[in-house]
Amino acid sequence: MSEYVQAIVKSDTGGFRFTDVQRPVRRTESDILIRVSNISLNRGELDFPWESDKPAGWDAFGIVIETSTDGQGPKIGERVLTWSFSGAWSQYRVVDRANVAIVPESVSAEVAAALPVAGLTALRSLRSLHLLPGQSLAVTGATGGVGHLLVQLAMHAGIKVSAVAHSQRGFDWLQASDVKPNEVLLAKKYPFEGTFDALVDTVGGDLLAHLLDNVVPNGTVLILGVASGQVASIDTTILVSRGIDLISYKDYSPAGEDLNTLLTLVDEKIIKVYANNIGSWDKVIKQDFMHLLAPGKVTLNVPQD
Repeated sequence: MSEYVQAIVKSDTGGFRFTDVQRPVRRTESDILIRVSNISLNRGELDFPWESDKPAGWDAFGIVIETSTDGQGPKIGERVLTWSFSGAWSQYRVVDRANVAIVPESVSAEVAAALPVAGLTALRSLRSLHLLPGQSLAVTGATGGVGHLLVQLAMHAGIKVSAVAHSQRGFDWLQASDVKPNEVLLAKKYPFEGTFDALVDTVGGDLLAHLLDNVVPNGTVLILGVASGQVASIDTTILVSRGIDLISYKDYSPAGEDLNTLLTLVDEKIIKVYANNIGSWDKVIKQDFMHLLAPGKVTLNVPQD
């Protein structure tokens, strides 16, 4: 095998570029080496502070080429999905087996590649809210990678879900999809009737500020992102006077067990991952990153020499 492989790294101009990097090698007994065949895009990857000489990217699906030497890793040749803070956008990737899960044959490479960051964030966010069956949850950005999975996971848990769409296109997509929240709300038609025991916000801006009025006393607001790019002006007296907890997501613990849980839910058709494969990974270089994103998740193919 060649000493060098192709990878996508951060460009000095703010986008991304191809370069040759040294083939990654295992450095600990729990590391595995995979040949990457599919990656997915996450909105947060655009502005993440990548090291300019190392492969970017969080999510990758591939085949195990070398397994861990501790006897606990997947077998050589097995299909796996992987997560880590970097290194996904490369023809080969080294990752700790703790952040790997074996993919059932019933789950496609595209769906597997789409799952790690979005699925983990959705699953762990819902878990952190401690909601009970029958309680209510509002999710903004419900057409996004995290949002469309969070809605389905919450519905499966018996929670009443209001999915908030930022645009008419998103509203129509949610209405027609298999995401199936209890209700779909269009952001521009605020104010909304009713209240929510919790709110998960991925959009930010004015929408977040408005929706605080709908959160019940002693409720919870979980911030996952600022997809709108807008600053949210929040009246903190609302939080204090009504005992509302404002929290952020920060669970980056080993992912293997939760990835297995998500794969089981996909395999059993309890949740559906909307993974839109748009072809070769060179689109990350040739096209505007934000224009590549679509409802659900976008995945790309990684060619091998």
